[in-house]
Amino acid sequence: MRFHWLNSLLVFGLLGVAHVPTASAQTTAEKATAELLFEEALQLMRNGSFAEACPKLESSQRTDPAVGTLLYLSECYEKQGRTASAWVTFREAAALAQSEGQLDRAKVAAERADQLQKELALLTIDIALEARKIAGLQVRCGAVSVDTSLGTITVPVDPGQVTVEASAPGYLPFTRQVTLDAKGRGALTVPALTSDGSVLAPAPSPVAAGTAPEAASADSSAGGSPAAAPPGQDTGGNSVPVASIVLGGVGLVGLGVGAYFGASAMSDADEANDLCPDGNCTSQRGEDLMSDARTSATVSNIAFGVGIASLATGLVLYFVGPDDTPEAADSGLVPLAVDRGAGLAWRGSL
Repeated sequence: MRFHWLNSLLVFGLLGVAHVPTASAQTTAEKATAELLFEEALQLMRNGSFAEACPKLESSQRTDPAVGTLLYLSECYEKQGRTASAWVTFREAAALAQSEGQLDRAKVAAERADQLQKELALLTIDIALEARKIAGLQVRCGAVSVDTSLGTITVPVDPGQVTVEASAPGYLPFTRQVTLDAKGRGALTVPALTSDGSVLAPAPSPVAAGTAPEAASADSSAGGSPAAAPPGQDTGGNSVPVASIVLGGVGLVGLGVGAYFGASAMSDADEANDLCPDGNCTSQRGEDLMSDARTSATVSNIAFGVGIASLATGLVLYFVGPDDTPEAADSGLVPLAVDRGAGLAWRGSL
């Protein structure tokens, strides 16, 4: 059992804060690493280097959770002025101490949390009704995921610059930054997001057949010139297949979406590498960025694949062109239904 004293933390000194590992399946090497990080963090705190100490305590807590580590981490956050982080960590320490029967520590942690609650900076986020209707909408306040179904929610935040982000598949992301002082109050509205154009609008209904051909036949029998064919109907000339235009458009959109998410993945990866050298993340922000980078990379790969396939198929149809033979009259894209979905198939020969 580890036992440490820190003169500047009187309340912990009076209680004799010890870093007591909980029962877990950690290896000896992992426990040793957590112990070393804990010792280094305490020395940094004694020297007033709280910005360097807090990440080490975070890493130690992830590897070897303990009430003592949480208490020191809460104190470290408070010394940095990160009141919201300190408040929630003191509450976590109180709950863990209570569950482990460490009643004195639970009482101290709860009292410290109550004191900090009066110092919290609060940001109220209002999500517009139209935004809430968007499928897959996600809203984050810093590293905190916001429940979009609530419409309006107040989030405790650390004083300073706070970033609010909203995103959904098929829509351009929304990002705003708000700066709050200690005990500050702020408000922000997440509006309806703007489509990024990756979702195609429904194709127009085809012109009803029957009336125009009959009119053309009547005009011809009367000695007049044949009526013009309805838009999209083959007049015997070299028209461009509609399917090639649609598939080409889908291909271009897919490439655009792939490029967008590819750039987003690289941006998140670069920022994550700064926060997580050698893949060792010491903050939740770094882990979130790594996860976002992987997700964006996957979406980019899928979008590029769909875009290239659609564009290639559209080009093939374009250069082959329509055919006036009877066999070609029965060729084209037709709906295809299968047991687990639907799609398009080419009928006839190219």
